[in-house]
Amino acid sequence: MMTNEIHTSLKNVLSQISLVEQELNRPHEDVVALTVCLGARKTISELMNIYLLSNSIANNENKSLDKLLNECKKIDTQFEQIDLSKIVCKEMNTTECDGKYCLDPKNVSDCVVVANKLKTIVLNKLAISESELVN
Repeated sequence: MMTNEIHTSLKNVLSQISLVEQELNRPHEDVVALTVCLGARKTISELMNIYLLSNSIANNENKSLDKLLNECKKIDTQFEQIDLSKIVCKEMNTTECDGKYCLDPKNVSDCVVVANKLKTIVLNKLAISESELVN
């Protein structure tokens, strides 16, 4: 079910992913890992929340990434492809994550990879192309 709220949220998430990727693609010494970490974590959480909302499952804003992923897996086994093992904060809920972040470029890069995999799955499941959202 594609509502205006979901459509707007997806546009915002795609914009956030783009900003995170731009930051990560800067010269290594210029990358602000904090920006990548917080942006990727927010993107991962929002993508799963959007998918759950599209399946009429709301109120997941404060759940950990692990719990959100488990909810998504209950609906669709394609989410089994998502591996959160390299994400340090995967078991913390939103409140617990406040003020905590990774500064290791490898860790934040792994988070961006997960965000992009989730983006692909969610857009596929909602039967919408990225080009429909950026225009």
